[in-house]
This record gives sequence, C-alpha cells and structure tokens, in this order.
Amino acid sequence: MIDGLLLFLAVSILYSFWWFDFYFIKKNISKFEIDFKNALKDNDVIIIFNAGGWGTINYKEAFDLNPFSDFITDYLSVRGLKVGIVQYFRTEDHLIGKIGYFKDYVFDFQRQAELITPIISDNNKKIILLGLSNGALIADEIMERTKNKKNVFSIEFGKPFFGIKSDNENILLINEFEDDLSNGNTWQLFKATFIFGTFKWIRNFILGEGISLGKAVNIKGHYYPLEKHKERVRVFIDKKIL
Repeated sequence: MIDGLLLFLAVSILYSFWWFDFYFIKKNISKFEIDFKNALKDNDVIIIFNAGGWGTINYKEAFDLNPFSDFITDYLSVRGLKVGIVQYFRTEDHLIGKIGYFKDYVFDFQRQAELITPIISDNNKKIILLGLSNGALIADEIMERTKNKKNVFSIEFGKPFFGIKSDNENILLINEFEDDLSNGNTWQLFKATFIFGTFKWIRNFILGEGISLGKAVNIKGHYYPLEKHKERVRVFIDKKIL
C-alpha cells in the first residue's frame, strides 16, 4: 500500500510539473498579453496586480492588497490619468496547480518573469507592478530585467527574505520591521507554519469549519494596512511616476 501511495505521489508531482510548464504557463502568458494590450489602448497607467499567497485570488477579493490598487487608481485619476488594472495569476487554485507552482517558486518565478518582461517593456506608457509577499518576489524579478526602462515601476509589500534584491531605482519596497517572513526569522516561520498553523487547520477541519492551510497560518508582522503605508506610496508616486 505504501509503495502504491509513493508511486501515486511521484506521478502526481511529475504530472503537475508537466502541466505547469507546458500547459499553464503558455495559456496564462497568452491571456496576460491579451489583457495587457487591451488595457494599453484606453489607459495612461497600467497596474499589474500580483496578489500574495498562491497568486490565484481575484484582485477585487484580495482585501490585503486591493486597498492599495484602489488608492493608487484614485490618486492618479484625480491628476487626470486613466488607470487600468491587469492581474497576473501565478497558478490555478487546485492541487495540481499548487504542486506545480512549487518548482517555479523555488526559482523565484524566474521563468514567468522572463516571459512577462518583453510583454510590458514594448511600450512607453507607465507600468506599475503592485505585489504583496510572493507577488513581490516576481515583481522584483521583473524589475531586475527592466533597469533600462524609465516607465516601469514597482510597489512591493512584505517581500520574503529570499529571492533577488533588485537595485532598480524605480522600486518602492515596504517591509515591516516585525515581519518574520521579510526578515528571515526562520524559527518563527517554522512555528507559525508547521506547528500553530497546522494545528489551527486540523482543529477547524474537525470542527467542520474548513479553511485553507494558507489562511490558518498567521505570520507575525506580515500585514500591511493602507492607512499606515499610503503616505509612502503617495510620495513615491509624486517623485517617480508623476
């Protein structure tokens, strides 16, 4: 029985990697390119929305990052600029999608960043990469590849301690001092994920209040309220984008 389970697990992982590399990325990049080019037609500024976590939640429902996209949109609109939002989904919300995601995650989304970069670079309109947590990882990868582009900017929150640290001057990176994920407090991250988070997930499952493991994990300091950070965002927009 154990051999059968191991075989099933191995086949699932291999299939997930194949699905991610040869199906999902191709389809996802194609859709992103169409959405991006359509947004370019009617807008002066394009916000590329990169949600945290798995990057699968619709931006309208991303209550941790959506307030910032609304604030930026409103701020620029008052100054006479039309703003469009294009979302980039990093995987799909199912088991195969999440297993396949891990391989790309280990390499900091380098492949996806390489495919996104030429799409957004071939224009002169202002582009703002907006990313939270894992979404900030891929934003930084793209910014490292667009150092020669004066119209591409990035506003990032809670970027994990691993991954590249681009020195592109068009990046606003906001990491809380207390954020265990941003500051690489590995023991605290281990406890939050594999002890407290797992216990909460199992408890809620037993009580019939099923929640995802991602929602069960509570990382200290990894929360970025708009009211606390909007002034830094405003100053960055005034200085770099307007």
